[in-house]
Amino acid sequence: MYKPVTTHMIYKLQNIKNNDLDSLKKDVDSGAKFILFNYRIGLGLISLLRFSPAIFIKREENIEKFKKKYNRLNFIFGPWFIFKGPFLTYDAYKVNKNGGIDVTKDILTNLTQEHLEKGEVNIQIIHNIFSKVNKSDKKNIIKAIQKTDLNIVPIKNVFVALFVNVEEYQEPYFVIGIELYKQIDLDKKHIKTNLNKYFYKHVEFEIFNINENKDYSDKLIEQGEKINEIKNVL
Repeated sequence: MYKPVTTHMIYKLQNIKNNDLDSLKKDVDSGAKFILFNYRIGLGLISLLRFSPAIFIKREENIEKFKKKYNRLNFIFGPWFIFKGPFLTYDAYKVNKNGGIDVTKDILTNLTQEHLEKGEVNIQIIHNIFSKVNKSDKKNIIKAIQKTDLNIVPIKNVFVALFVNVEEYQEPYFVIGIELYKQIDLDKKHIKTNLNKYFYKHVEFEIFNINENKDYSDKLIEQGEKINEIKNVL
């Protein structure tokens, strides 16, 4: 059984028209979500990753105006980091383009009527630690995995996600969980070499054997995505 991650952070709540908790939960049951959008602020020698409030999206068509708002902030303020500002700005844009970060379960796990009326929620237990990988990155990960020598890494299943439960100044990073046909050590270097053919070297990957950390793996499988397009799998 997965043990929830405990933390302490406060999310401001936005775009909520009704302050009744039961009514809000019914909206969520009907498909409404709380979404975070990210943006970069480049300050020469540093780049700050910032997030929007937890925005309540009741209808899918309402999401576009928020995407545009935070992508605009991102492109105005993000590129001015000397070392890799444009790359980090583009990474933030891709997260927003992909629908932002769904924090609905985190919000509902911690939300009370008092929080709702105050317009902010104190997050003490985290449910979501991963988000889905966007389509272009997923495509490149698939290409890299397909170059795997199965004599070195006998792949059975692959799961991917973006780890988003990072510290304030840490970048979200890719996580790849690999299930092997054989009980051998996972050759991470071989996988990373192939990934470097499609991603810049500064892009961070965590690669692990999915059978070696059940709690973490369960979260990855639940919140990430299984890659079914791997043609090179035994």
